[in-house]
Order: sequence, then C-alpha cells, then structure tokens
Amino acid sequence: MKKFNLGFTLIELVVVIIVLGILAVIAAPKFLDLRSDADHAVMKGMQGSLKSARDLVAAQIALRPENLSSNNRSFTLENGQVIEVRGQYPDGRWDDTFDQIVDFDSVTFVSSNQCTEDNSPTAWCAREKNRGWFNSRGYSSERGRGFVIFPQGNNVNQDACYLYYFTPNRRNVVGLGSLPIVELDLSDCS
Repeated sequence: MKKFNLGFTLIELVVVIIVLGILAVIAAPKFLDLRSDADHAVMKGMQGSLKSARDLVAAQIALRPENLSSNNRSFTLENGQVIEVRGQYPDGRWDDTFDQIVDFDSVTFVSSNQCTEDNSPTAWCAREKNRGWFNSRGYSSERGRGFVIFPQGNNVNQDACYLYYFTPNRRNVVGLGSLPIVELDLSDCS
C-alpha cells in the first residue's frame, strides 16, 4: 500500500506566499486610493448641488422680485428665511446663506484654515474667503467673495483640495450680474 501525504511541502508554501505578496503589492494601491476617489465623488456631488441652489435662487428672485430687499442685498425665501444676495445670486457666504439653501449635514462652518477633528465633528469644513484669496490663486480678478469646502485633515491655504464658490458681483447690482463660479481644485488631493 502507498502512503499519501495530504500536506504541502515547504517549497509549495513559499511559492504561494510569494504569489500572494505580488498580488498584494499590485492590488493594495487600488484599495488604498478609495478614500481619495470617494472625496472626489463627494465634492463633485456638492458642486452640482451648489450650482443647482445658485440657479434656483436666481429663478426665485426673477419670479418673486418683491421678496428682494430694497437695497438688493437680501432675499426672503418661501420658508421665510432671509439670505444674502449679490447680483441677484446667492452671496458667497456659507454662514447665513448657503447653510440655509443646501442640506449638507456633513459640512461644518469653521473660522480656521485647518479642518481637524477638534474644530469639526463632520468630515468636511466650510470656510469663507475674501476676494484676495481667490485672486491670489488665479480663480478670479473680480470683486466679490466666496467660500471653500475642504475635507478634514486639510489646510485650505496649503492643500489645493477643495470645492469653491465665488460671487464676482458688487452687493448692490440690479439684475443677474456675473454668474458665480462653482469649481473644484483637486491638485493636492491624495
């Protein structure tokens, strides 16, 4: 009678370990980059929502000009909330404007350039910026203001990984004025 071995030899085990190691080296970067891909997808979704909110407010102002303040700086929404406007578009303020017209539960308004667990219980931070910040980065040469939404762990002045909204209008423009800019900069996203 022949005796059968049911185990693996040492050489077979070493070959299997080497093959698994090679597969891990090839596949790991694809799985490790999922967070970056997810952040990009979330920012693109937020970008679409901001553009829609911008256009809906402009349409509401066109349909209900009586809800526009006499100095053309604010507009009363159907629910009674008052938002700031520039050139009859939503003003480039997160606080008291966009936080009322978009439902981004995962975004916290911060007064710091750094988005950390200490200043934001959510995954994203929003920070208002003046025209100098936008002009210095080449996004606009106009007057106006805006805000930036960026992921936790990033510094808005050091990491170009954000979504921005900029209104290049004076506050008392009558009519639609220049279309606010809603764009992404993903240059430094990891």
